[in-house]
Amino acid sequence: MDVILIRTEGRAGKAEIEVDGHPLTVVDGISAVAAPAVPGPVRDPAFEAVVVEPDSWERAIAANPERLKRLEPLWGWRYRGYGEIVAVDPVCADLGPLVLGLGLRADTPERLGAFVAIAIDRITLSSRRIS
Repeated sequence: MDVILIRTEGRAGKAEIEVDGHPLTVVDGISAVAAPAVPGPVRDPAFEAVVVEPDSWERAIAANPERLKRLEPLWGWRYRGYGEIVAVDPVCADLGPLVLGLGLRADTPERLGAFVAIAIDRITLSSRRIS
């Protein structure tokens, strides 16, 4: 996965990135406190999502009948995520440009492979690399 930092407001601020050519707005978790990160490739990127727990898994599944995989921007760093559940304990979903851990538990292992729509409050970009 190629992640490019386009611009940032600095640590914990808004950052504009591209993931394999897909533009996304995320929370900057890679900048130092004292100075914004320099635009360019991000080494060893990692993503963390904060999601709104669905009212029910049935509703989350019913909200994606077309079996989409994408992140639909709402405002700021908020998204409506459409994708396939690829792990259930904890839940991870393939949302097109990103596979994200959703910080949720599935109510049954049979949710594996289900297509869902989920509200994402924010996605934070960090790096697995320790400088």
